[in-house]
Amino acid sequence: MIEQETKGTGNMLCSRKLFDDSEKAYNLTEKEMIKVENICGKLCLIGADDDTLWNTGKYIRRMDERLKKTPHKCDYEVLVYRYGTHFVFPETLIKLLVPGFSKFVMKFIFKSAKEHADECRQTRIDIDLKLRKVMREWNNM
Repeated sequence: MIEQETKGTGNMLCSRKLFDDSEKAYNLTEKEMIKVENICGKLCLIGADDDTLWNTGKYIRRMDERLKKTPHKCDYEVLVYRYGTHFVFPETLIKLLVPGFSKFVMKFIFKSAKEHADECRQTRIDIDLKLRKVMREWNNM
């Protein structure tokens, strides 16, 4: 299924349909849910809707709804972007991981990174800024 989904998409790998179809075929129970309410401390839920590996935006929104309805001790932030691909890393981290090749590598792996390069880069910059702020606040606690 992953091979079929990947073929002809312009992405190096796609598996989102596999996850979506699995969820449609099997009603999720409480047993399968991530118990985000048990996380103590600072929680940053970060993802992009153009993730071709799984439906990150949907899953993050589901965790957000769970936290809104369930008592919890964590301070959390939800950062879901329209573009950013599966690799929603801070821009500075991307440059550290693949210096000089980040633009090429991302565009090679994900079609959205090629078609929406500026938006994906802006997502990484925004994540970078927001995570730096979170880390400074956490460090000052």
